[in-house]
Amino acid sequence: MPTIEAEYDFQGATFDLDDPGDREIVRFILSQALYGEATGVYCGLSLHAARSLEAAKFYLRHARQELNHLEQFAEIFRLLDMTPAPGHWVIKTMSSHNHFYPLKVLMEHAIGEGMVLDIFKDVLLQTLPDDHPTVPLIKKKLRAVCREEIEHVEWGEKETRWVLSQDPSLATPFYGILELQMMFAPVILKPFRDKAQGHAVLEHLPSFVEHVNRRVWAQGKALGFVPEERPGLFGRGWAMFRGALLFVRSQFSGPRSTLDKTYLSELGFSG
Repeated sequence: MPTIEAEYDFQGATFDLDDPGDREIVRFILSQALYGEATGVYCGLSLHAARSLEAAKFYLRHARQELNHLEQFAEIFRLLDMTPAPGHWVIKTMSSHNHFYPLKVLMEHAIGEGMVLDIFKDVLLQTLPDDHPTVPLIKKKLRAVCREEIEHVEWGEKETRWVLSQDPSLATPFYGILELQMMFAPVILKPFRDKAQGHAVLEHLPSFVEHVNRRVWAQGKALGFVPEERPGLFGRGWAMFRGALLFVRSQFSGPRSTLDKTYLSELGFSG
C-alpha cells in the first residue's frame, strides 16, 4: 500500500532556489506535474464509461481533486516566481487517456500515478530547501496532493486486480506494457545526466531511477502480472509484442456507457 513517507533517501541534498540552473530543473519537474494534473479533464470520459456506481463516484471525486491539484501547482509556480514549460512528450504519452478500462486503471492509475507519487514525495518533499521562505507552504500543498494521489493509486491497484480476476490472459500483455514503459521512462531524464556530476541532488539520479524500477516491479508482482523471475529475451519480446498489440487495439476502443444498463442491480433492485 503506498504511503506519504519517503522511500528513497536523498541524504539531505537540496536544490538551491537562488541558482538559475537549479531553478530550471525544478521548473522542469513542476511543469511535468502541472501537465499531469491538467489531464484531470480525462475524468469526464472516465465517468461516462464508469463500469459501476463505485467507479462513477470515484471518477467524480477524482476529477474534482485533479482540477484542484492543477490550481495548487499553478500557485506553487507563482510562489516560486516561475513560468511553466510545456509537458514533455514522454509525460504526454504516459498520461494519455485510454478508453480501454483494463489499460486505463493499470497505466493511468496504478503505474502512472504511482510514479507521480514517487516524484512528489521522494523528490520534491525532500529536495526543496526548507530555508526558502515559500517552501514550507509549498510542502504543505504537496503533502495534501500526495494524500489524494495515494487514493488514486489504490483505486488503480484494486481495479487492476479485478480486471485480472476477470481475464487472467491479460497478465502477459500487461507485463509487456510495463517493460515498454520502463524502457521509455528514462528518456525524460536524459537532459540531466550531463549535469549530474558534482550536483548534490542529481548525483542521486541513477540510484533513484533504480529505486523506482524496483518499486514498480514489486508493485507488478503484487498485482499478479509480473513474473517472479524476469523472462529471457524471447519471453520479454513476446510479452512486449502482445502488450503493443493490446495498446493499439485499445486506441480503437471508444467509450461506452454501462451504468445506464446496470443501474438497477447497482442500486440493489435486481439480480
